[in-house]
Amino acid sequence: MRQRQQRSGRIVGSATPILWVLAALLLGACAVPAPRTSLPPPSAPMPAPPPVVVEEVQPPEPEAAPVPEPEPSPPVTAPAALTLAAQSDEARAAGDLRLAGLRLERALRIAPRDPDLWSRLARVRLEQGEFVQAERMAHRSLQLGSGDRAQALANWRIIAGAREGMGDTDGARRAMDEVRRLESEVG
Repeated sequence: MRQRQQRSGRIVGSATPILWVLAALLLGACAVPAPRTSLPPPSAPMPAPPPVVVEEVQPPEPEAAPVPEPEPSPPVTAPAALTLAAQSDEARAAGDLRLAGLRLERALRIAPRDPDLWSRLARVRLEQGEFVQAERMAHRSLQLGSGDRAQALANWRIIAGAREGMGDTDGARRAMDEVRRLESEVG
């Protein structure tokens, strides 16, 4: 009979109390301690922070004349971008506007924040008859420009030409008004 019970998978004999002990230990390990209901009494009062000592600082003596800060110089364009811009100028002078545009696009991948490169590409696009791109690129140059009025003047001339090429006479007139305003400032 005993062999039958063992073959059927039931546990017999002294193994049963051991399993009960193991089950109790496993369940005991899952127990969470009860939360504390009160805080322990403070051991000692917190000491007062030391007083802050403030030293009187005398202002520096005024200088004879304030030195004006130098105007920030525009970021330096990478030499590779300048080389590509020079190659673009050569291609444009030879009448190859497609190659001139390609060289400037490569230069802009190297120096994407150079307003002069954007203005040059806008000029090439205007000469190619791509008026929408020319205006967009001239505006980009204006956004990146560092207050160079001569460059702003060139960009507004490109914008006026692009708008005129698109048949937007009112827009071209407004752009030319901006050109005249800048010309009076450049003097």
